[in-house]
Amino acid sequence: MNTRTITITGGSGFVGRLLREGLGQRGYTIRVYDRWRGLLVDCLRRRYLGRCQGREAHALANYLRRGMRLSERLSVRARLLRESGDDVLEPRSRLVDRFRGSRAVIHLAALPHPFVPGMTAADFRRINYEGSINVFEAACEAGVPRFIFASSGQVYGINNPVKVEQFPILETNYCPTLAEGQTHYGLLKRELECYLENACRGSTQTQAVSFRLEYPGTRSLTPRNFYISTSCENLVAGFEAAIERELSTGSEVLNLVDREVDARVADIQEFLKTRWPEVPNYTTGNECLLSTAKASAVLGYDPRPGGTYFWESVMW
Repeated sequence: MNTRTITITGGSGFVGRLLREGLGQRGYTIRVYDRWRGLLVDCLRRRYLGRCQGREAHALANYLRRGMRLSERLSVRARLLRESGDDVLEPRSRLVDRFRGSRAVIHLAALPHPFVPGMTAADFRRINYEGSINVFEAACEAGVPRFIFASSGQVYGINNPVKVEQFPILETNYCPTLAEGQTHYGLLKRELECYLENACRGSTQTQAVSFRLEYPGTRSLTPRNFYISTSCENLVAGFEAAIERELSTGSEVLNLVDREVDARVADIQEFLKTRWPEVPNYTTGNECLLSTAKASAVLGYDPRPGGTYFWESVMW
């Protein structure tokens, strides 16, 4: 397919905005499929998706709800914020119509992290798993050749009990279960990866790439998150490679992060000696602790140092 039209579900969110701008600058025409539109989308997302845990999450959500209710109403009235009607669970025929003619569908739309206040396990399964299947099957029916799914490093249990087999962490690393402390968010990301692997096995029409993202467009400053980073430039480069590169298999699961950690943030070798001395270490220098070797081999991904990061606390 020669078209350079890309459809991004969840395209009004933080990662969606980075991809819209980055891919747009590279000559792609971007279609957005997102429930919320307008200049104040981030305002609404902060209200509902405060990024913290437990009682703090509910306290933050209540604070934002009280503080932003009036501004939100005024924003809707001024058409700075509006509900589009887009929904990943809507009848598939509508999705097919929206996706038709796209070179790729990038699927970002989801409950975006494990600790969304007020959301149950059933909500996560309905939106993040069943909704994703609906989007994928619509992309197939629309004849879209490439489906790119935003998975997460949370499948490894990062931020939770994680069983590291080696450093850097490969895509084959063990993925924990709920009984071992995994979140519903991380579990369903892995289940959707497996679904795509089975659905695309032997497929010559729609191929899938599942990117295990961590800190897309930002970077971690804490050992708990392995100091992982993904510059805006490397994020866009990875997605462009997933759009353009020919795949030898129906589906691929790939880590997408920076290749190296900024030495001003942490000394990775010292960190591993101190915190993970029992785990085999095959990294050198300040190499990122999620391996990008497979992404480089499969997609030609070539992450560059010295990129741009959004440091502010964005809740998307």
